[in-house]
Amino acid sequence: MKAFLSRIPLMISLSQNDFKSKYASSQLGILWAFAKPVVQACVYIFVFTIIARAAPVDNIYPYAFWLLPGMICWFFFSDAVMSGGNALLEYSYLVKKVKFEIDILPMVKVISSGIVHVFFVMFVLFLYLLWGLPLCLTMLQIPYYMFCTFFVAHAFARLNCALVPFFRDFSQILEILLMVLMWACPVMWDISMMPKGIAWVFKLNPLYYLIDGYRQSFMNGKWFFESPLMTVYFWAFALLAAFLSKKLFSRLRVHFADIL
Repeated sequence: MKAFLSRIPLMISLSQNDFKSKYASSQLGILWAFAKPVVQACVYIFVFTIIARAAPVDNIYPYAFWLLPGMICWFFFSDAVMSGGNALLEYSYLVKKVKFEIDILPMVKVISSGIVHVFFVMFVLFLYLLWGLPLCLTMLQIPYYMFCTFFVAHAFARLNCALVPFFRDFSQILEILLMVLMWACPVMWDISMMPKGIAWVFKLNPLYYLIDGYRQSFMNGKWFFESPLMTVYFWAFALLAAFLSKKLFSRLRVHFADIL
């Protein structure tokens, strides 16, 4: 733990540089990172509220505002996992340094993705206020679900990071899997649409816990401790994923410098 804490300043510094470098070649720079979630949110609101006129959820929340909390969780997870796969490739010059702790590189990518995520959460909260929707006490648990998403995203980013140098097509395969997974979470549709005999299968997906948790937080739903079985199941999965990804990364790290 002491060693990890001592690396935090370095991880934050690398994450800031990584975030800035993504948009260094454009004139507007990092403004593009924040423009994307703003435009996406506005498009969803326009399409589902003005054009499709989707029915409000619980007769209070427009469908777009039901959709957005799940989307911001998904965007963070998918972006962190995909960008994490390129960590060793982008920082190959650091991988070849004997004394550099390369296990922090996946974390750097996740933190970099988290910068936009924090902004997106704040922007959606602003939209709720602007639209006149109620702000509720359950919003206080949003940081908990942000941490949960960060934790499991880091586990899969580290797994992706360890495999990509040996199998470059793995990122392409993972991108397709994430596209399928987005519809299986569910992100775009309500799980109550499924028969009760089938719905439990979708709930086994640990991302369902996160996406539903964001929605419950924004829309005055349940507190996370009101679903103890789901919470225990999620953390059992997350800890197992973190353990296995760490083992795999440690096993393969001796070969990274040679293959890169």
